[in-house]
Amino acid sequence: HTKVYQQGVNGFLAFAFRNSAVGNKILCPCKRCFSSFWKEASEVREYLICDGFIKGYKTWNLHGEASSSSTNHGVEAMEESNEDDDISDLLRDLAAGIDDGGDFEDNSSVIEPCEELAAIQKLDGLIDLWDLLLDLLNDALPKGSALLNNFYEAKKLVKSVGIGYNSIHSCENDCILYWKEDAKLDSCPKCKVSRWKSMRKSLDGKHVYKVPRKVLRYFPIKKRLRRLFLTSKTARQTRWHDEGRKKDGLLRHPTDSPLWQDFDKKHPEFAADSRNIRLAFATDGFNPFRTMNCLAWYLYSLQLSTFNVHEAIKFHPFFADSGRNGPGSDMDIYYQPLVDDLLDMFINGVRTYDALKGEFFQLWVVVLWTITDFPGLGYTPGSVTSGGPDCHYDTCSLRLSNGSKNCYMEHRRFVDENHQFRFDVDKFGGKTEFRPAPTPLSGEQILECTKDLNPIFGKDPSRKKPASKRRKEGEPLVIFKRRSIWFKLPYWKDSMLRHNFDFMHIGKNVSESLVNTFLGTDGKSKDNMNSRLDLQALGIRSDLHPIEVEDQFYLPPAPYSMSPNERKLFCQVLKGVKFPEGYASDIRNNVHVNEKKIFGLKSHESHIILQHLLPLAVRKILPDVVSAGVIRISNFFKKLASPVIQISDMESLEADIAETLSFLETVFPPSFFDIMVHLMVHLPAQARIAGPVHFRSMWPVERFLMRLKGSVHTKSHCEGSIMEWSMFTECLTFCAQYLHGETQFNRHLRNDEDYSTTPFFQCIGRGLAGKC
Repeated sequence: HTKVYQQGVNGFLAFAFRNSAVGNKILCPCKRCFSSFWKEASEVREYLICDGFIKGYKTWNLHGEASSSSTNHGVEAMEESNEDDDISDLLRDLAAGIDDGGDFEDNSSVIEPCEELAAIQKLDGLIDLWDLLLDLLNDALPKGSALLNNFYEAKKLVKSVGIGYNSIHSCENDCILYWKEDAKLDSCPKCKVSRWKSMRKSLDGKHVYKVPRKVLRYFPIKKRLRRLFLTSKTARQTRWHDEGRKKDGLLRHPTDSPLWQDFDKKHPEFAADSRNIRLAFATDGFNPFRTMNCLAWYLYSLQLSTFNVHEAIKFHPFFADSGRNGPGSDMDIYYQPLVDDLLDMFINGVRTYDALKGEFFQLWVVVLWTITDFPGLGYTPGSVTSGGPDCHYDTCSLRLSNGSKNCYMEHRRFVDENHQFRFDVDKFGGKTEFRPAPTPLSGEQILECTKDLNPIFGKDPSRKKPASKRRKEGEPLVIFKRRSIWFKLPYWKDSMLRHNFDFMHIGKNVSESLVNTFLGTDGKSKDNMNSRLDLQALGIRSDLHPIEVEDQFYLPPAPYSMSPNERKLFCQVLKGVKFPEGYASDIRNNVHVNEKKIFGLKSHESHIILQHLLPLAVRKILPDVVSAGVIRISNFFKKLASPVIQISDMESLEADIAETLSFLETVFPPSFFDIMVHLMVHLPAQARIAGPVHFRSMWPVERFLMRLKGSVHTKSHCEGSIMEWSMFTECLTFCAQYLHGETQFNRHLRNDEDYSTTPFFQCIGRGLAGKC
């Protein structure tokens, strides 16, 4: 066998040097060099005999040949291996993409060794270990494998190939980040609070250990975007939006939307290369301890999703631990590292290696829009959430004196100018309506509104909240608290849609409002004593005014009110529903027939009830005037949630929902029309501009947050557990693109399942998270 192997090596050397482009040197394909170092014939022969070929080595045209010649007559590597994994491709792609230190140039024929390349070579042993564990093999590891000695070395190795994060300290009161010119400060220059929570010396007195009060953990976004092109598989996917999607005039993907096409017209140099990345920004806060009773800690997560591919690839650039008090309006402080990177990647770009084409190119990146829940609109775009953001100065809100809430009515402004509702004075409080529907402010108008706003970031160290200032009569309406940091991006002011209204939370709140009002749930129903007193104070709907009988108030039944038997029947209908497997969770556990209550529903279950079950449940119980409105709302959300939409359908839906809300104003009390109900009127317009709602909702964000909560295994350092788990998941996800075969790992990836939830990976995750 040794003699035959040596003959194979000699045959390979004769072929490789005959076709070499640099004469007496080739890229050595041994296990030590991984086709990354130029060697002479004697060295190559020695390495191949002592170390052997790369596992799975079959191709002989990756050694610096002058042309892309290949052979079917060469002697294949004689090393015994039954693996089909493309680990050598992974290492070669990583090595080709290393460019931070300037060691590689695309026109260079000589590759010099560097620290990153040495780390990549060691990665082979680590990947082999994962593969052996996943296949549950008990065989001994190969002799001479480059395994690391401890967890610390493994973590350093992972960070050396661009999978890691930076810890940036911040002021406890959210005044500044300790970075750039403030990186060496020991206290905040504004609030004078110390940067450090504790400081202690080592036993020998040579070292001082400092613990910061608050930390922003930032995943550098540049390296993660460049890694998309380090593998030929993901590099091909980044051009799907231009080469692989179906183009039939329907809105199936944000690529088909008018917003995408408008951006291409305004920035033709960006649109010229389909590899340039377009992102969506999403953020939300969460309690890492899976319970709302523990409010001692709160974290904020930010995610970026790229729309170049068919199914969005997600990145999580940073986590900010906010403690008991969230950043709120000071969130722009924590956006600075990300926005600075995005600004640089749009103006200057970042030099990136494309493994599919085998060339370097300049990658540019943009953010199309942001995705937050409604309270998030207060700290991401900096708008005031007490009014409708898209209605701005034309917001029609009314403060209910008894219910102490704002209601948003007068939806007749959004119907056609000749619609009969505009002239109906009997049903709408004796008033006609001739005002046009408000149009959202453009970027230039927002810049003009915020030109004199100079935000002062930070909170009072004493934690005293500033007194709220009520607007006096005659004072202009305030709709922005500050100019958003996103306007630092040159293209932001020209965008057709900058911030999305979240379809998920709007539908959930509308569903809960309807169900709780029908069932008369205490504390959650929109029809109660205060709402009836507000009707009386407004002088409308006299048939529903409370009647005083012997020092007690009697509430006349409303059209939407149910008797006890009807409530029980309503709950029985929902209790008896069964769904196909995987369609929805079992809501029967949340329906309590005897108590006539429904509670504990998740967002998905609320949408299932709203879109499919509620029309069936109320059809034979409530009067036609109520059930007709409920059915129209149900059809509205069902059509809006369609994965394929048409612009004409959204225009019709926009007119229908305005008519429906105007009709419901004659049925439900003003307290029913909170901000979430009002935002329904703006959803079709956003879908018409930006495409299907499932690309712009909080559903994937919430699912990801649930995974983060499950990664907390060291509760004293929950943010550290989450970050180590994120690194672990990112590393395995990247390496798994090169693994084949029926391992547990690959089956979950192929089925688009969360492999980190399997018992084996949960064990590994706990081990890594416990090391934080």
